[in-house]
Amino acid sequence: SKRNLEMALEENKKINRKISEARQAAEQASRSKTQFLANMSHEIRTPLNAIVGFAGLLGTASDQDRISYVEIIKGNTNMLLQLVNDILDMSKIEAGTLEFIYTDVDVNQIMRELEGIFRLRLEEADVPVRIIFEPKLPVCFIHTEKNRISQVISNFLSNAFKYTVQGSITMGYEIRENGICFYVSDTGTGIPEDKVSQVFERFTKLDAKRQGTGLGLSISRTIIKKMGGEIGVT
Repeated sequence: SKRNLEMALEENKKINRKISEARQAAEQASRSKTQFLANMSHEIRTPLNAIVGFAGLLGTASDQDRISYVEIIKGNTNMLLQLVNDILDMSKIEAGTLEFIYTDVDVNQIMRELEGIFRLRLEEADVPVRIIFEPKLPVCFIHTEKNRISQVISNFLSNAFKYTVQGSITMGYEIRENGICFYVSDTGTGIPEDKVSQVFERFTKLDAKRQGTGLGLSISRTIIKKMGGEIGVT
């Protein structure tokens, strides 16, 4: 009948639309991965070149220059290690083998440890930025995955460190009715409104000139979702 034919045609349109959307999504994913590989080759090559170059200069350098070269090598080694860790974490996520080991964790201790690490980084970078920890309770323990929580907060702090050249980076937590909310805020450059929805997507880098894989926030989102939490940005 005419009615059945119209329904069949409408259903066929829906199927074709879904196929088209799936093809577009696959093409976009392919382009993103191609761009990611291009970025990664650059990101890995940059610290490697620095490590090899300055290591070659150590033998003939003066004592003062040697100290400077060692610091450059250390900095680039840490950068390379972070790149490798991000790639390994993403591989584990894809394979479903990312480990979660839950224990009772001292929240204030985690935050103070991270505060100390990033205060040292700010001092070494010699930028006029303060890091502030806002403990809400004198004692706070939760049952969670310590390493993964530290990893996510550290990732937020790294982004704040990267984009804040003056002012402050504030970290802390709030106790809410349904759990605990960790936060990091800063007085940095901020994120354009039209880019906010993209920051947790894989391979996203809002500033191509900045070091990084574009994976950190995507990994953080996966970790928090697997732990039954929520993650977001304002």
